[in-house]
Amino acid sequence: MSSVELRKISEKDREIFFEMSRDFYSCGAAHAPISEENRINFWKEVLSGEFINGYIINFGGEIAGYALVAYYASQEYGGKIALFDELYIKPALRGHGIGKKVFEFVEASGAVACRLEVEKSNERAMKLYSSLGYEEFDYIQMSKKIRKNRG
Repeated sequence: MSSVELRKISEKDREIFFEMSRDFYSCGAAHAPISEENRINFWKEVLSGEFINGYIINFGGEIAGYALVAYYASQEYGGKIALFDELYIKPALRGHGIGKKVFEFVEASGAVACRLEVEKSNERAMKLYSSLGYEEFDYIQMSKKIRKNRG
């Protein structure tokens, strides 16, 4: 099997990241499409590395996808939590164990737990996550948008 490698996203990855992000947000894996303005504003956050870590996933010498992981602390879990914000593998490269390797990479980051969100309709992803030991919570996650993005 070809090796899976992750490296930090950089400015040179902008176009390929935007292309893969557009696919991610149009394929049903995400709750709803996003605007280009949101994508651009978010890109600035990824490059800053202040709130989220962006990784380009390489498989067999080619770009296979990306992962976006935010870290925060939780009293409930007693330490650092890794939150998978997005995980995208190009359709032609799915089923090669790439996602599993990404999870192994993040789980080795020193976090005491990992969390993620998944659309209920994304059965393939739910099957992968369950096979890796992820469990559904008994509560509902809620959010409220408090202001428009800064431009």
